Amino acid sequence: MQLKSGCRFKLSPDILKEISANKHVLRDISYFRSLPRHIRLITVGDVTTRKLEEAGLKIFLEVVDLKTKRVEDGSFSHREGSLMIRNDAGTISHDLFLLIGKILSGSGEARIEVEGEEDLAALPIIYYSDDNTVIAYGVPDTGMASLEVNHGLRTHIIEMLERMEIECQS
Repeated sequence: MQLKSGCRFKLSPDILKEISANKHVLRDISYFRSLPRHIRLITVGDVTTRKLEEAGLKIFLEVVDLKTKRVEDGSFSHREGSLMIRNDAGTISHDLFLLIGKILSGSGEARIEVEGEEDLAALPIIYYSDDNTVIAYGVPDTGMASLEVNHGLRTHIIEMLERMEIECQS
């Protein structure tokens, strides 16, 4: 898999169908509260991030776009110290992919604010995460769901990324 500056993974209809077929494991706050302390909790999405923050949970990495259902409604705002990045809908930019890798290889908490769309950020998160990671994300009009990173999931995501089209700006 070779991704370079100015390039991005592009979602194909087949990959979208595969991602959409995922059986979401819906969770409530009590599930996240019950996670062992050594688990890295990562959130993708503004509503999910807010709910888990309000519940007092420690989040290692937050990935948000300051919107809900792709609409800016004014209820989410920029937080000082956030890392800002551009990522278009239906893609994973080189810069987002590398930034997630850099954060996950470190030991400090971070927040990424995406200009564009953050939905596919779970893929590089899974790629770079170890087995002590849980990703919380929102399922529109349904609730919160989670993915527990393990070898099988990581292998599946690596294979998926290898099948994705890479688009580069000339």
